[in-house]
Amino acid sequence: MKRACIVHDWVNLVLVPIIGLMTIAGLSGQLDPSHVTHAFLAYVLGDFVWVALQPEAVPSLPTVILAHHVVTFVLLCVPLRHPHLHWYTCVDGLVELNTFFLIARRQWHSRAARKLFSWLYWSSFLTMRMVLYPLMVPIFLREMRAVEKAAWWETLACVGSQVILCGFNVVLLALSIMNWRKRRTRDDRKHAAASPQGKAAYLPTSHGGSTATGLKRRGTDTGASLTLEARSA
Repeated sequence: MKRACIVHDWVNLVLVPIIGLMTIAGLSGQLDPSHVTHAFLAYVLGDFVWVALQPEAVPSLPTVILAHHVVTFVLLCVPLRHPHLHWYTCVDGLVELNTFFLIARRQWHSRAARKLFSWLYWSSFLTMRMVLYPLMVPIFLREMRAVEKAAWWETLACVGSQVILCGFNVVLLALSIMNWRKRRTRDDRKHAAASPQGKAAYLPTSHGGSTATGLKRRGTDTGASLTLEARSA
């Protein structure tokens, strides 16, 4: 992993939990939800600039991440015009806990930590990104329709942004499954290579090759000898 990506991950391992705790505080009434919206906007804007200037700061798909930030920024601007929606920033913002588990799994390399964060990642992914986010679409539509002076484009920006974020979550699910399958295949190969049978296949022989190569060569030599004997007879 590139150094820029490692630095970006560790900065987010500090900032993302702060955002997550702020959303919980906003939902529980311990913090004004408008503060969460402003903090979230600052975080998204700052991360957008970082990734735009240094695409290698993320493991892959920097363009997709930038597009995600743009959509998130648009959605976060809606409560600025309709303050009663600040509370929903906290609801949507809970997903940052899932982001934290993803980054933590990537940066903590011990087997126990990876297993723990992987479980936390998938459990929060399914409940937040695949259940909570789609449920927020009709809620946002209802809330915007209840606003008397809301322009049609404001409703479109609010509901449309949430729908797009749901689409991003589906893409993220597909990528996560693909990466999981790659890791599993890689681990299976390592396990096979570490097994006695796997090691035997790669033991050096007197010919300078592996055991498997030596056996193949020996079989070829034997076959050639038999052919010569048959011709001599």
